Amino acid sequence: MIAPNAAPIDPNPIAVGALTHAEAAAEFLAVFQAFSAARSGLIATVQGGAEPSVGAHYPAGEVWDQVTHAQYFFHAHPDGDRHDDEVGHFHTFLGQGGMPRGLLPLVLPEMALAPLKLPVKEKGGVSMTHRSARDRGVFSHLIGISVDALGTPLSLFTTNRWVTGETWYRAEDVIRLLDRFAFAEPSPTVLADRWLVAVLRLLRQPIIELIMERDVAVMDWRRRRSRQSHVFDDRRLEVTSEREVDFAAALADARAGGA
Repeated sequence: MIAPNAAPIDPNPIAVGALTHAEAAAEFLAVFQAFSAARSGLIATVQGGAEPSVGAHYPAGEVWDQVTHAQYFFHAHPDGDRHDDEVGHFHTFLGQGGMPRGLLPLVLPEMALAPLKLPVKEKGGVSMTHRSARDRGVFSHLIGISVDALGTPLSLFTTNRWVTGETWYRAEDVIRLLDRFAFAEPSPTVLADRWLVAVLRLLRQPIIELIMERDVAVMDWRRRRSRQSHVFDDRRLEVTSEREVDFAAALADARAGGA
């Protein structure tokens, strides 16, 4: 709920798909400067001053935009389950209310919709999977973004359904949802919100490739190994595609006018 004196909702929020590469670079640099001016940073903003705890989701209650239905949270795995220099990662989603009308999940004989309550063993603790009751529990995981202590993206990854409890949509549809990721509501995490939109646009091409690879990996796993369990619930398959990124190069390319 928005406080009575809060800033108004943006009637035309800028989505990932609406930004050019150069505009995304300019937005990222503007956010970086705003963090510096506030003597803050990406991780401090999402944690809200809280003492970091392995497995906990930040910010508290996660972020969900009631207008666009964009969602995300940040968390960290134990040291032994993180990449070098990684302090944690973001999971980004789009809820049902932000999806095109008529969009249907992938339906396999095993069914695509995850159980309403699916216990997940988090790295470092036990928690329930992310399911937003505000979207009737229907949402799509877009991409995961691992970052270092300065908030620089290090790698991108996709996950199997059991990791987040998402509803499974075809790769082509998830790419359409990626372009709808935006924030209209005023929020204490507004700089982090803007950072995510800019980064998703700057890294859009490798994200698209990873989403496509995700479907190939899952269907290949299903053919070869899912006789004992449903592929979407198979704990042996967690990360379905992953790639390190050179974010400095991507930013420089965008500033130079690259596609």
